Amino acid sequence: MSGRYNIVKEFIVKPTAKAVKKIFNKQKTTGQTVNPFKYKSPKTKSEKESRNLNVFLKKRSGKFKRSYMPSIHKMDETSAGLRQLNQKLKGEKITKSGVSKAKDMKK
Repeated sequence: MSGRYNIVKEFIVKPTAKAVKKIFNKQKTTGQTVNPFKYKSPKTKSEKESRNLNVFLKKRSGKFKRSYMPSIHKMDETSAGLRQLNQKLKGEKITKSGVSKAKDMKK
């Protein structure tokens, strides 16, 4: 019995204990914190104007996208409806997107 216990202890218990210690052991740190973003305030008038221009352009592009996206969604719905009608006329299985799968097409 003690021979088996020693074998199990040597080949299973000890390696498992070492692995657990490596996983749950406290990590050593250098004491320094990482701060990837450092804000640099604009010092000259031209730097301030270029920053304001960039902000303004990004806001305008967002407003433009928000204004035309609903019309694009409506066009997508309409085109899916037309594709479904085409599927119905061909006698294929009607799908939500209106795109026929190869397995559903008539031969």
